Amino acid sequence: MNVHSIGAIATPLGRMVAIASERGLTSLGWSDVQGNDCMAGQNHIEDTRVWVRAFFEHRSAPLPELDRSGLTAFQNKVLGTLSEVAPFGGVVSYGGLASASGSSGASRAVGSVMASNPWALVVPCHRVVRSDGRVGNYSGCEGRVSKMWLLDHEGNKFDSEQRLIR
Repeated sequence: MNVHSIGAIATPLGRMVAIASERGLTSLGWSDVQGNDCMAGQNHIEDTRVWVRAFFEHRSAPLPELDRSGLTAFQNKVLGTLSEVAPFGGVVSYGGLASASGSSGASRAVGSVMASNPWALVVPCHRVVRSDGRVGNYSGCEGRVSKMWLLDHEGNKFDSEQRLIR
């Protein structure tokens, strides 16, 4: 039986929900799913709360442990590479992330991985943009508006056509 702890986290963009197993955080996203009293994985929920608060306060905190057991090898490689190539304040194109992940030419597949990223913010899919500097899509919260808010929060700026100024 799979037992998961569920906890809510208030953010400037709305309510996030963290779900964790005993192995680590299984998902983090904007949701109105209700929390529970399950103790399995509760330490990972608390670690995630600390990290999310620090992110929005421009402070560093240890990343929560991630339960990657549901990922394919390709998803694991792409999601694992993202933070290396696009740290806080940085961005990478879908094609650039594909290349950095060892899969040149797989930018559409990278886009699919970003759209299904189970860990919003922690694995910063909002930092992946189109090669022309436009922000592209975002599955979390309020979509593109939230992606731009997050990029701005990290110090990025946009021109009048909503392209990143590099």
